[in-house]
Amino acid sequence: MKSSNYSRREFLRTTVLTGAGAIVATSVFPSRSLARAFGANDRINIGLIGCGGRMGGLVHEVKNANANVTVIAICDVWKQQRDSWTGHIERMFGAKPQAYDDYRKLLEISNVDAVIIASPDHQHCGQVADAAQAGKHLYVEKPIAPSMESLEGLNKCYDVVKKSGIVIQQGTQGSSAEGTFALRKFFAEGKLGKLFRIETTISLPVPYWNSYLGPQKEEETNWKGFLYGKPPRPFDPDQHAAWMGYKDFSSGPIGGWMSHFSNFVHAVTACECPVAATAFGGIYSPTTDRRRTAPDNVVVILEYAEGFYTQFVTHFGSSWNTDTTLFMLEKGMVQTRFGHHPGNPLYSSKGVDDSIPETKLLEKEPPDPATIHMANWFDSIRKGARTNADMDMGYKQGVAVVMGDAACRLARKVLFDKQKREIRPALSS
Repeated sequence: MKSSNYSRREFLRTTVLTGAGAIVATSVFPSRSLARAFGANDRINIGLIGCGGRMGGLVHEVKNANANVTVIAICDVWKQQRDSWTGHIERMFGAKPQAYDDYRKLLEISNVDAVIIASPDHQHCGQVADAAQAGKHLYVEKPIAPSMESLEGLNKCYDVVKKSGIVIQQGTQGSSAEGTFALRKFFAEGKLGKLFRIETTISLPVPYWNSYLGPQKEEETNWKGFLYGKPPRPFDPDQHAAWMGYKDFSSGPIGGWMSHFSNFVHAVTACECPVAATAFGGIYSPTTDRRRTAPDNVVVILEYAEGFYTQFVTHFGSSWNTDTTLFMLEKGMVQTRFGHHPGNPLYSSKGVDDSIPETKLLEKEPPDPATIHMANWFDSIRKGARTNADMDMGYKQGVAVVMGDAACRLARKVLFDKQKREIRPALSS
C-alpha cells in the first residue's frame, strides 16, 4: 500500500499533484459514436457495475422513474452479490440478467445501452472512461474522483467523456432538487446581497462504513478486480468490506459526503472549481475501528474565485448539528438541509438585523430528488441533452474532493490551476 508519507514527499518534491497511479484505460475499447437515437417507445437496456447497498437504492429509482428501461446485465467482484442480484433483477424486471465479475465483459455487450456505476470509489474514473469509449451512457455514483492520487485520472476521464458524446449523470441527486433550482434563482436575483461564506455539518455517531459486509475468503471474490490497479497485497476481508474506511481506496467523508456538499454549492452559485483548499482530519471517534486509516473527523475549507469560501465539517462519534447548511450573505442568511436533499430553503435577515423574518423559499415541501434525478438521466438520453449533473459538474465535484483530500493528507494549503489542471502547494508565507 502506498503510504501517505511517500505521497507527501513526492508532492513536495515535484510541487505539482498529477495523480500518479490513476487507472484509466484509454485503449481497451475503440471509441464509438452513438448513432442510435432513442424514441419514447424504445426500451433502454442497462448494465449495473458494483451491486452493493447503494446500487439497491439506484435500481429502485430506475424502477420508479417509469422510463421504459430494463436491466439486462450485472457485474460485481463478489460471487455472493452476483448470485443474489441475479434473482433480484429477475424479480424486478422479469428476465434473468447476464452476470460477470469483470466489468469489461459487461461493456462488450452490444445491446447494453447505458450503465450505472456504483463500484468502490477508486474504480470510478477508469470505469467511466472505459464505458464512455465503449459508447455507453453513464450514471456514476459520487465521488467520481475520491483522493489526491485521482487528479490525473479525473482529467483523462473528463476528456474521454467529452469526446465520446455520451450522456452522463453524476450521482449527486441534489442537482435535481426543487430547492436547488429555487436557491440558484434566489442567489442570481441578489435579494440578500453578496454571498461570502457557506458552512455545512453532517455526521453520525458511528462511521457509516462500519456496517458494510464483504467476502471472508479470497476464493469468494475477484480480489485483483477489487484492487483495480492498487498495489498487490494479501486478501484482506476488512479492506474489501469497509474500503470506505481506508485511505488507499477512499478519502472517507471527504469523498463520501463533501462531494454532495460541494456539488450543491456549485449548482446553486454557478461558480467554477475551487482555487484553494486547507484541511484538517484525523481518527478521533471512539466508535472507529482502529484498523481503518481514513479520517473520521474532518474540516475542509475551500476558497472560490467568486469571492466566497466553504467549510465542511464531519465528526463521527456524534450526530450533533448534523444535516445543516448555512449560506451567509451581506443582508442575511439561507438555511437548508445537506446537499443531497436540501429540502425547503429558509431565508431571512438573521445574523444581520430583524427586517426579514424566516421565510420558506418554496410554497410546499419538495419531494426527495433521487428518482427525479434518475428520470432526468433517462430523459436526457432520449433527447440527447445535458443532464442536471453532467461531466462539467462532475469535474468540479472531483476537483473539490481531490483538493480537500490533498490538503488534509499533506497538512498544507494547496492551489488549483484551472488552465493547467494541476494542484500545487501554496508558497509558504
